[in-house]
Amino acid sequence: MYKFILLLLLLFTLNGSASLAQTTNTETASKFISFLASNQYEEALKLTSVEFKGKVNSDALAKLWENINQQLGAYESIQLADDEDKNANSLTVETTFKNYLIPFTLSFNANHEIIGFFMQQQPKMREDTRRSPANFPEEAVRVKVNGGIISGTIMTPKNPKANMPIAMIIAGSGPTDRDGNNIYGVHSNSYLLLAEALADNGIASFRYDKRLVGESAAFETEQNKVVFQDFVDDAVILGQFLRGRKTFGKLFVIGHSEGSNIGIVAAEELKPDAFVSLCGPGENLATIIENQLVSQPALAKQAKPIINLLKEGKTTSNVPEELNSLFAPAIQNFIISSFKVDPTEEIKKLSMPLLIIGGTTDLQVPINHAEELKQANPKAVLLLIRNMNHVLKTAPKNQAENLKTYTNVKLPLNDDLVIGLVNFMK
Repeated sequence: MYKFILLLLLLFTLNGSASLAQTTNTETASKFISFLASNQYEEALKLTSVEFKGKVNSDALAKLWENINQQLGAYESIQLADDEDKNANSLTVETTFKNYLIPFTLSFNANHEIIGFFMQQQPKMREDTRRSPANFPEEAVRVKVNGGIISGTIMTPKNPKANMPIAMIIAGSGPTDRDGNNIYGVHSNSYLLLAEALADNGIASFRYDKRLVGESAAFETEQNKVVFQDFVDDAVILGQFLRGRKTFGKLFVIGHSEGSNIGIVAAEELKPDAFVSLCGPGENLATIIENQLVSQPALAKQAKPIINLLKEGKTTSNVPEELNSLFAPAIQNFIISSFKVDPTEEIKKLSMPLLIIGGTTDLQVPINHAEELKQANPKAVLLLIRNMNHVLKTAPKNQAENLKTYTNVKLPLNDDLVIGLVNFMK
């Protein structure tokens, strides 16, 4: 299973650090499964009792988890019941795998340590989650790029017209797939819902799994050799592929979160008919990480020398365990290349129509980032959407309530986002 940095989802990675004390059994359950999903079996074992460790080592746990994923399909997310006793001796969480939905039951001792777990013997088979729930026509697409094949989905309106516009949606950071979901617990279907909203308004779309993500995992390039420009090159090739399809007319590029940075740089070469920055950063990645660590001084102090080395283009193997999800040696080359990208400088180079969108309740990329991008390119249209968060849903500023929308696939997109996007494109 592919492990990658979640560049703009620090709320998850920082709150999920193994160094933080477990206060409830539900938190232990969530972190345990998260560690399994990211292949951190030693970290998962730290959440178990002495008796459990005496019977199961990290190799056995790894083999067990791999077997589960082979039988059920790749793990996607878990759902914790809001009304369940957070410190019950036995907790059952709903786990979602690619092909099945299955209850996962864990047992705990008084110290919130896991003493055992089991999964229901007869899981419920999932419906085809790749298909549009609204039944818009979809086409599976595979495009050859440097080093491998990118897999994606073209969605069209139910009554497609000749020369209809098409929007290429570039996903955000880490292992976020074409639908807007990832193995770290984000299961909101944001990009799938976005594609449906566009199709409902006569606009086709192409969303794809980035290299080393989802169905685009079979690449010759090793993880620690991937750099930011690889994603840019992929976007250019994919955009050129869409331009070559006689069915479509205008080409729009929509980059979400880190995908905005990729899209901005790709647009310099691709020259689409318009570009949309959706919750995109307005600062260099190094600055973003430093600012997001301000609220955790101990971690910020440990991170500073690592960040300084990476800024100089140097790698390091001396990474504290609690910062491994941010600065693991395997992803440092990518971080170094990303540190070199300043979105405010890059967006100045674009002359096509631009739409910059920010959400007022975005916990990860505050609206000042959108304002900084607008200031860098005054010709751009700036749209600040009230009560929209990072996964494009309507949400309050309260962190706990906001984060609940990250796992709610049934919650629709913010209405004002759809209206603003469609008006701009038409």
